Amino acid sequence: MYLLSKLPKKKSVQIKKILVIRLWTLGESILTLPMIKKLNDTGYEIDVLVTSRSKPVFESVSFINQIIDVSNVLDILKKIQKYDISIDTEPYMNISSIMGKLLANKSIGYSGIFRDKLYNFKIKYNDKIHASVNFCNLLQSLNINYVPDSLIPLEYGKKEENKIMELLDDLKINSKKIIGIHCGTAETAPWRTLKKEKFAEIITKLLDKNYVVLLTGTSGEYLQNEKIVNLVDNSKNLHNIAGKLNLKEFSCLITKFSCFISPDTGPMHLAAAMGAKTIGLFGPNIPERFAPYGHQNISLYGAKTLECSPCINVHTGKFKECTQNGKCMDLISTEEILNEICE
Repeated sequence: MYLLSKLPKKKSVQIKKILVIRLWTLGESILTLPMIKKLNDTGYEIDVLVTSRSKPVFESVSFINQIIDVSNVLDILKKIQKYDISIDTEPYMNISSIMGKLLANKSIGYSGIFRDKLYNFKIKYNDKIHASVNFCNLLQSLNINYVPDSLIPLEYGKKEENKIMELLDDLKINSKKIIGIHCGTAETAPWRTLKKEKFAEIITKLLDKNYVVLLTGTSGEYLQNEKIVNLVDNSKNLHNIAGKLNLKEFSCLITKFSCFISPDTGPMHLAAAMGAKTIGLFGPNIPERFAPYGHQNISLYGAKTLECSPCINVHTGKFKECTQNGKCMDLISTEEILNEICE
């Protein structure tokens, strides 16, 4: 167990119970897992403060002691000052820093914006390095220097395996190569994705090469996927499965993919975590920050010469509205994507 090196010696205490605060987004919740697992492997007891948006990720790993939902006010009141230290992984939210101060004796967070006055220990958020490494850098105040080699896969069981085998059987998919394509994005910066016509072009060429293509997403993205399906002439081996799977089932399905194609959004990070070859499509954000993490994965970014890119900065909450009709994403060619799949 580590001592917090910056505490005065006469007040040094052994840190045992840590609260990690992760309130939003599927993708960045996945990117915090290497940091949390490192804490667990080092011997700390880890609880995580979540919302309904991040909770399913932490329910899918076994190295977390307790998951606390912010909607459970009574549970939170019982936890006031019960933790030795809190680690705020949110890049810019004020409420997360307040919660960390309320629930723990000491707190760690990112420096550089007004709320950092609430932290006892501050780490610089470096927007030129990957987000998963930024999360691990928060451990430096605990004398832990760690850069992960890969992401942490989510766990699933026999129930999920059976569900996926039934799905593939219903779709009459057996030994054929399966390509997963995620076309949607979260509600912030929806211009992060390709236009539906380009997705249809990519899909058509994959079907011509005898791939099976599965379009993924939430139930709210089903109709968006259907618009793309309607642009494909021969859609026999094209299936829209948006909304049909929960997170654990989807994690299992990803392990069956030969490749996964996605804009910069949560399912891209999930695919990388599950070990599928992942092709990330970038324009409003840059791969240095949010590439699909892992040696086999690819980032395509054609907007290096555009002054307007990147227009997203998660550390400041900057999601500047696109005035160029997604020009940065148009610079990624169909051929680039197909070449990466077929390598």
